[in-house]
Amino acid sequence: MLFFDFANPYLIYAFFVLLTAYTIRLMFTKKEFITKNMKMILFIVTLLLLWTQYVRYFDILFFRSEFNIAANLPFFICRVSAVVLLYYAITQDKRLEGFLFYWGALGLAGIIYPNGPISNIANVTETFYIDHFLLTLSPFFVIVYKGYKPTLKGLFSIVGVMMVMLFIFVPLNALWGSDYFYLANQSIFGELFPDSSVVAFIIAHCIAAGIFFYGYYTIFKNTDLKVSE
Repeated sequence: MLFFDFANPYLIYAFFVLLTAYTIRLMFTKKEFITKNMKMILFIVTLLLLWTQYVRYFDILFFRSEFNIAANLPFFICRVSAVVLLYYAITQDKRLEGFLFYWGALGLAGIIYPNGPISNIANVTETFYIDHFLLTLSPFFVIVYKGYKPTLKGLFSIVGVMMVMLFIFVPLNALWGSDYFYLANQSIFGELFPDSSVVAFIIAHCIAAGIFFYGYYTIFKNTDLKVSE
């Protein structure tokens, strides 16, 4: 972890939490500046996400020859979202805005509960912070700068996609000996309800995500925050 060579990891965590909150505020208070510099901002976002993908996958796959199918694929909620966000930053494909509004919101959940108990902050890397920082901003971006309007249909569709994806990986994890989407580890659910079945975890995960998404939907469904062209 590059940052941790120079600072206490808990200070880095606190810095990113504050930076995230401050940047969200700037997205509402500095609309003119952000709109004027949109191309440059998206270019920087693209470079950051390309770098995190390179560090996680391409360096291992092409240069270190340590690829392991059980560990080196991007099949986690926030990693899938980061790949989608990278594609969106390059293409501005409006079909992805609903996905980024809802699944991007889980970037905030990742910052609040960083891959496990608070002691795990010492193991969090800069790629984690960059991805989750940008994902946390993406719902606000599509609302304020792209005029996205969240719908209940979109909410249920996204939760449905999540549930199907998680169930697909039950046999795939067994086949590969992997723990993609934390179906075995079960994150905070496993801490609260140890030895729970994977089916119980998937259902609880999707319900919790749906409630979280509904909070975002309720806040933004009737707002008109889009920047004028």
